[in-house]
Amino acid sequence: MQLRSILSLALPILLAACDGQADSDYAGEPLLTLQGTIVNELDEPPAGPVDAVLVWNIQGSESGAENFPVRATVTGSFPAAFTLSMYTPPPENALNDLSEGGLVDARVGIATIEAAPHEGEAGEGSSLGIDEGHVIVYVESDMDEDGFWSNFFGGPLAPGFHVMDVFTREDGNAVDAELQAAFEACDAAATTEAEHNACYGYDAKLKIRPSAGGPDTALTVRMAPQEDLAYPDWH
Repeated sequence: MQLRSILSLALPILLAACDGQADSDYAGEPLLTLQGTIVNELDEPPAGPVDAVLVWNIQGSESGAENFPVRATVTGSFPAAFTLSMYTPPPENALNDLSEGGLVDARVGIATIEAAPHEGEAGEGSSLGIDEGHVIVYVESDMDEDGFWSNFFGGPLAPGFHVMDVFTREDGNAVDAELQAAFEACDAAATTEAEHNACYGYDAKLKIRPSAGGPDTALTVRMAPQEDLAYPDWH
């Protein structure tokens, strides 16, 4: 089963610089607050302000690209710290729904953490930089223990937001061998199409696992030439 990314969305979130939120109205308690730093490895720093944004990676959508960020800027010289708070779940069209492929499982959002010009687009090819070692995952409901997403994440995740570490898979290394063996065992035991499809959770290009630090994990968004950036590709 081939999965591919056709749509990237920026979450309608409140992005705050170090001095707090741009809107003085109380928005309630955040569902997730992240701390990070944007570092510059470009030949010259961007001429204008830079935003930290989440870009949600969607497979199988034909609706085109659309951005919804509520932005606040990261200003000053680099490295620059940022605080990113989510007060609501992602919109429905930012969630991956695999039910049409015969999989009955939770809907899940997977987002990269990127740097983008203020009011500019984010996403591979248009971002200024990315955190190459982490993604943010949102789980809408209880996850099947033996389903695609549980296989993909190394076990079921509770509903809500999660900070996840990303490990690149390369032919011949221990990570690839572990997941290949898990896929083969799962596929050999599968007796239905849905069970067979769920096994492909092991067969992704990346290994994504919960970060030990949880929401306190320090994020680093690296601004660099596009050819030097490694965008987490889970498809």
